[in-house]
Amino acid sequence: MLQRIQTIWLLLAAACGFSMYKVSIFEAALANNVIYKLSATESLLLFAVLMSVACLSLIAIFLFKNRPLQSKIVLISILLSIAAIALEVWQIEKYKSSATITKGTYEFGGLLPIVMTIFLILAARGIRKDEKLVKSLDRLR
Repeated sequence: MLQRIQTIWLLLAAACGFSMYKVSIFEAALANNVIYKLSATESLLLFAVLMSVACLSLIAIFLFKNRPLQSKIVLISILLSIAAIALEVWQIEKYKSSATITKGTYEFGGLLPIVMTIFLILAARGIRKDEKLVKSLDRLR
């Protein structure tokens, strides 16, 4: 299980998802010189999508004997992580329009859903390679 590269990619994707609980995604300097850090936990929908992607990544690790199901779960996770990126941008833009911001910058947490998507794509690629290898070995029998 751990000797397969997609397990590492899925673990890294899950770590990115679970770390969104603590890191901020946007830092804004308000007009009254107050620094405000926006985190993913402030939007219930964004937080739920991120945690579901992280949990699905962990579940997919243990489905190594059922590669087609593992592949489907990773594909669903990729789609959900893309939705998380869109929700994150929407949440930040909504906050920018509601507050008087003098300066705003994306934090490291704003990049984690993108990194998580990349890890999931790499895991899907590894699963597909394993499936091709098994099919080619079945032809030799």
